[in-house]
Amino acid sequence: QGHGALQQMQEAELRLLEGMRKWMAQRVKSDREYAGLLHHMSLQDSGGRGMSPNSPISQSWAEITSQTEGLSRLLRQHAEDLNSGPLSKLGLLIRERQQLRKTYSEQWQQLQQDLTKAHSQDIEKLKSQYRVLARDSAQARRKYQEASKDKDRDKAKDKYVRSLWKLFAHHNRYVLGVRAAQLHHQHHHQLLLPGLLQSLQDLHQEMACILKEILQEYLEISSLVQDEVAAIHLEMAAAVARIQPETEYQGFLRQYGSTPDIPPCVTFDESLLEEGELLAAGELQLNELTVESVQHTLTSVTDELAAATETVLSRQEAVTQLQRDLWNEEQNTHPRERVQLLAKKQVLQEALQGLQVALCSQAKLQAQQELLQAKLEQLGPGEPPPVLLLQDDRHSTSSS
Repeated sequence: QGHGALQQMQEAELRLLEGMRKWMAQRVKSDREYAGLLHHMSLQDSGGRGMSPNSPISQSWAEITSQTEGLSRLLRQHAEDLNSGPLSKLGLLIRERQQLRKTYSEQWQQLQQDLTKAHSQDIEKLKSQYRVLARDSAQARRKYQEASKDKDRDKAKDKYVRSLWKLFAHHNRYVLGVRAAQLHHQHHHQLLLPGLLQSLQDLHQEMACILKEILQEYLEISSLVQDEVAAIHLEMAAAVARIQPETEYQGFLRQYGSTPDIPPCVTFDESLLEEGELLAAGELQLNELTVESVQHTLTSVTDELAAATETVLSRQEAVTQLQRDLWNEEQNTHPRERVQLLAKKQVLQEALQGLQVALCSQAKLQAQQELLQAKLEQLGPGEPPPVLLLQDDRHSTSSS
């Protein structure tokens, strides 16, 4: 509901900005036409021909017609100032607002897709494979237990061992996948999505501040000195002065803001263990069949973590540089020219979002590495434990 309302609000605000632009463009056109009419009037015979140049009436009328030409030039200059100032900046603000709407929509969709993939699709795929391997292992165990001849029993044992290896290896992949999905779920709801919404709110407030400056500049340029017009402009100026960017969206947040309704996080599906081989939910299996794959997985995850850490550092450095550059430019930019910095502020917000994505990836890999490292450290330098069912078989073979 909040996302839909946010999109509707963006559309409504863009329509409002487009209406402002058309209105200002019409004002520029009207001022130009009015200035042209005044100029044309000043060139016509005003009735003063033949009058003595010393006539007070003639002098007064000449001054009036001269001031009319001056008023024409002033209004024409005002029209050009409106066109090159507030109207031009408003057009740039609209383009940046359209780009912000597009960028937000794309980032929101990407976050939802990433969450669905990590938290649902990937996990369901692993669970489906887990069930198949568990059934295969159970079937191989039954055939192994039912085999009577030594030759058949050895063949059944080999198949059973291979099925156990596949099951244990996939069990470990599933444990790591669940942990990664949990971290992604946490980052999505605590960092990624809140960060995206906060950056959007910051940019909206910045744009509201810029719009306030544009409207104030418009009023200053277009203001006339007549008392009745001045009174109207004072009312309009007061209306513009009431714009408070920091509270602009509080009403929207009160209506649609709420405590996040975070869906349940993925957990290890213990129903997968119904036919399992003494497997524990959420724990890695480290035994004679899996020790090599666990070691290889740790090496692979460690390499990926190093690359992810390097990406985090690189993106953090880029964010810091962008923040420094933007701060320097803000110190040397007049408040009414802040619209020129909007594109760079959006680049900074996108870089911050990219940093959060990199931190999420790093955290997932770190959690997986810790699981693998802890399991191997628990084993120590000793031999990995045997598989109990296979050990029982060895004992029975030795007795024979």
